[in-house]
Amino acid sequence: MKQFEEIDPTNVANDLRTVAKFKEVDSDYTRYLLIDGSHLILAATRYHLNPKTKVQRWISGQIEFPKQGLVWFCDTLKNKFFKSEAEGGLPKGTFGTTTEIDGERLKIFRCANADGQGGPGYSLTTLDRIEERGSFPKEDIFSDKMLFEDGLMGIFQRVANEIQAGKL
Repeated sequence: MKQFEEIDPTNVANDLRTVAKFKEVDSDYTRYLLIDGSHLILAATRYHLNPKTKVQRWISGQIEFPKQGLVWFCDTLKNKFFKSEAEGGLPKGTFGTTTEIDGERLKIFRCANADGQGGPGYSLTTLDRIEERGSFPKEDIFSDKMLFEDGLMGIFQRVANEIQAGKL
């Protein structure tokens, strides 16, 4: 499995691999989508001031997965989560689905409290990539508001379309 260096949060906006940027409306985070060969890197960064110590530092996190995983994410939301079982969607009571793309397992799960305030959303987990400081798979969580009201899903779909068209 291809390994990736951690994104430099001070330079990600100028990284030649960056294909999209999304400033979160309700937080200080900015998300970046980067294409690195056959993989997509989804990075989130923000500049943080510790109120107790008054020390400022960059905070960042990222997940990496085959770029076709973004195509799958967009397609699965549209055709599995947004449709009833009779229409070909997930069976009633099913809140997640898993697939394997280019030897890597990815999972989408419908979750509560995606925004930290009880609002629903979706998690995207790379089951074969473990966080640097722990034993948990790398994961990113997107609230419904972030995806559908604030426009992140539109950015995801645009990049997924370019991946499908062979442009990225």
